[in-house]
Amino acid sequence: MPLLLMINLKGGVGKTASTVALAETLAEQGQRTLVIDADHQSMAGELLVGESRMMQAERRGSTLHDVFLSMADVDFDPGSLGRYVIRGASNVLATENRLSVIPCSFRIDDFFSNLARSSRLCRTYTSEREILVQLQRQMRKMDRWLRTEFDFVLVDCPPSVAMQVRLFMKVADGYVIPSIPDQLSMRGTHNLVQRISKYGYKMTGLGTLWTLYRSQVALHREMVRDPFPGIPTPFQAVIPNSTRLAEAVDPRHIATAQINCDAKYTKEFAGRYRAIADELIERCRSAGIGAGRCSESAFIG
Repeated sequence: MPLLLMINLKGGVGKTASTVALAETLAEQGQRTLVIDADHQSMAGELLVGESRMMQAERRGSTLHDVFLSMADVDFDPGSLGRYVIRGASNVLATENRLSVIPCSFRIDDFFSNLARSSRLCRTYTSEREILVQLQRQMRKMDRWLRTEFDFVLVDCPPSVAMQVRLFMKVADGYVIPSIPDQLSMRGTHNLVQRISKYGYKMTGLGTLWTLYRSQVALHREMVRDPFPGIPTPFQAVIPNSTRLAEAVDPRHIATAQINCDAKYTKEFAGRYRAIADELIERCRSAGIGAGRCSESAFIG
């Protein structure tokens, strides 16, 4: 099971939309797919299950924030992770309940403060670093559980190396960088690649996914034709900037059932995502990705 981060340190690059579309494509192709929404804006979760189910998860305490709270407990049981997974995500009927999501919560930004309110857990730790070390150990258990339940796990990351991103970097097999082919987005890409290398995370850069491409912009054409060195090899398929694609991922449309990805994204865009999914699977195979990876030396705090 590949566990992959969808990440870029630049915001507004179509990362969440790409994560959702790629996850739906993989599920439609028969892969048991999980999206972990690690962005406090919680858009990936809302795009997959809608506002109502997101609010239910928030009220139940069934979000990624609550996953980490449970993992801070020394008696954490990875078998309990199933209660945080929303099954049957997506309005694409062809996914046939193969797509699931763990939604995020705005509370994740205040994780340490919220944990401190738990008197029992608060007495267990004397510093934030101790908590991070404990969570890092528990990530191995989470990783093993995920690999028994799913064929693909995609983590939708915020445009920063937040606490939750660092934890997933400890166990991720690889990463994909959705990026607009322009200077600012490439700056975020280069900073990310350098940071991953600097702190010794054992992840493979599986590809750069060109998004929001505009053929009328000379810089976009030039960068797609001759990409900067040092970035993960771009996928052959490019995702153009399109009003139709923006409408397809409008959260207001989640209640409208779609027969398949062709119906949701149009045949053209669905074909592009299928090509990316096929190339991603092949790159994972070529890189020998599937087994869990943990780096003891990777940066914690």
